[in-house]
Amino acid sequence: MELTVKRKAFLEELPEVVAGAVEEYGLRLKRIEIKEDKKGCYTVLITYESELPVRRS
Repeated sequence: MELTVKRKAFLEELPEVVAGAVEEYGLRLKRIEIKEDKKGCYTVLITYESELPVRRS
């Protein structure tokens, strides 16, 4: 199942937020969307798999 978390950040904080998501979710990370609002603040939507898929042979 895919889950999405939302983080708020200013432009200068975006690299740290993205790096943190990559570090925290690793291989489970599916996508990162960044949207800017009218005030110059960014919403970062981080979508990841709640569990790693099990490979069956």
